[in-house]
Amino acid sequence: MAFDYGSIDLGLKNPFKLEGAVTAARGAVVFVLGMYLLIEAASTVKSDGVLGWIIAVFGLFLVGNGVRITATGIVAMLRYFVGRNHPTSLAHNFSRSESSTAKEEAGYVVYDKQKLTEMLVGRKNPTFVEPRGFLARLVHSILPRLTYMPYPVRNMAQRVFGAWVKTIVALIAYALVAFVSLAGFAGETGAAAFPVYSVALTIYLLYVWRSVGTALNRTADKEIPSMGGAELVRVIAGAILLPVIIGLALAWVLSSSGTSIADVEQVFAKLPDSYTILYLFAVLIGASISTAAVFFMVKKRLQHADPKVEVSELRENWQESVHPNEIFINLDNLVMANRRYKEVPNRVYQELEPDLKEQVEGKGNFFGEMIQEIQPKFKPMDLGSLFERTRLFSLIAGNLLFLVGSVFTVFLTFAVASTYSHLNAIGFDNLSNNMTASDLETFFALCGTVIHLLLFGILIRAFARILTNSAHLFFAEMLFDSHLIYLKVEGTFTESKISTGTGIHDSTRSENILVRSSITPWIIVTRIISSTFAATGMRNLEHPRFILEMHKNDQELSGIRNDVIDFLKDRESIAAITSERDLQNAAQIHDINRQSRAIPMQPQPALQKADEEAAGYLRQEKQEDGRSGDGFSAT
Repeated sequence: MAFDYGSIDLGLKNPFKLEGAVTAARGAVVFVLGMYLLIEAASTVKSDGVLGWIIAVFGLFLVGNGVRITATGIVAMLRYFVGRNHPTSLAHNFSRSESSTAKEEAGYVVYDKQKLTEMLVGRKNPTFVEPRGFLARLVHSILPRLTYMPYPVRNMAQRVFGAWVKTIVALIAYALVAFVSLAGFAGETGAAAFPVYSVALTIYLLYVWRSVGTALNRTADKEIPSMGGAELVRVIAGAILLPVIIGLALAWVLSSSGTSIADVEQVFAKLPDSYTILYLFAVLIGASISTAAVFFMVKKRLQHADPKVEVSELRENWQESVHPNEIFINLDNLVMANRRYKEVPNRVYQELEPDLKEQVEGKGNFFGEMIQEIQPKFKPMDLGSLFERTRLFSLIAGNLLFLVGSVFTVFLTFAVASTYSHLNAIGFDNLSNNMTASDLETFFALCGTVIHLLLFGILIRAFARILTNSAHLFFAEMLFDSHLIYLKVEGTFTESKISTGTGIHDSTRSENILVRSSITPWIIVTRIISSTFAATGMRNLEHPRFILEMHKNDQELSGIRNDVIDFLKDRESIAAITSERDLQNAAQIHDINRQSRAIPMQPQPALQKADEEAAGYLRQEKQEDGRSGDGFSAT
């Protein structure tokens, strides 16, 4: 991801300073060894140009390797550039402010919005997958909590365990081969070909343990490889059938070429010793030390795991006078935005796209769904001082073994030079005729030294890779603490009109369309602990981030609910005048209305006179009504 600078620090520091210092020191020593070979080559090239160039090639190799290692260590010690967009998102980030970042990290995300919804609603964690294969199930039965580790830690533990299983099976197969070959089941040629199996065992064990020290890979560690028992069956079947097949094939070759078994045994006798027992002890000792360091670090990491899958949930029904769109606007722009960590925009894994379906007569329903994660906050992982010492031992021991391997490279250089000098002394022009039996024996001895130095150097580097890569794995792991929030709001709404200020004498009134909504929110909040693995260079935090723990957070859920309720209760449904000038104008209109409908006031004497006249008029009308009534009766 690009480095997005922000003035607010997220608190992510360089975890590789110590590892970088040790690596740079090792690179400096390798560089010195290479320079020593170059100086030796410069003094040798004057007397023998070819010999000087042989030494120079090995010297250049060590110098180049030393420069590369030193540069790698120095880079690991430099400033750690962390932008506002780190670490990697859990799923595709639909936030508008992170559109370019979302494209760059698309290849490293582990989940999608559907998986996150299933995790929150279903209370499950798909990060923890079932081990596949017999061997994988066996190691997870021995270490049950290994299932709850991030994939790189699980893969490393499975590789170490698988290497031990393969080593034990190879030794059993070697014993079966010895039994089949030496007991005569493979024919007369079986015993003669037995040294070949010893060499094959040594090379196989080197390959097995060299493959264990795989470096941390961003793309390869997104899944768990299968470890089945089919390979064991193949090894055991091969151990029984291979000697028979090789014995029959060798017998056919001998009969076709007219060569006897005695001649083959004589040739094998002149070859250098394979030192199978020595290599076997070296493999077992190196594997035991490496496994002990890895096992202790993994055990401490397992004790730190708390694989809970719990969430805080709210399901209620609210009857409020509010338009549904205002609810969604408040959720997105106020409630969620106020929960940003150090003002970093929330990571939007499901956009809030309200769906309002209006029906007849101002009625309808609405629906909206959203998933957001608050910016992850770095969570230090304290595994104890003993863990740190073991990690330091693994780092230093691995680098020391690498230095021993470089020293073996120097010895290999002089061994190759001695082999060349021996052949040069015999004469390359007529080598086959000039080489005597003692010269041939010396040549085989020199070749054996070269081969054993090469193999032993590979063996040492194999365990050096295991120790350094395992230490790097635990230097690189970072935990983050964040909140994952799922919101789903649905319900129905109806529209009605409300008017205020409609008195007989009022001239100003307010007419409003009131929307009555039945709101059913479903809010799920969980505090997640996620794990990612850092690196050095341009892509320092672009490793996939795995959700390891999900914890309840009732306080955060209560805060979200209170924010929404406060918004709903503090709303105004009736439009009113808030401008001071409008209030003055309304007051003037009110004064005019009051004056226009007021009754004119008269003096008090005039009012009394008018009352007397009105009373006399009423008495007169009453008398006239009485006379007219009497006349009617007489008639």
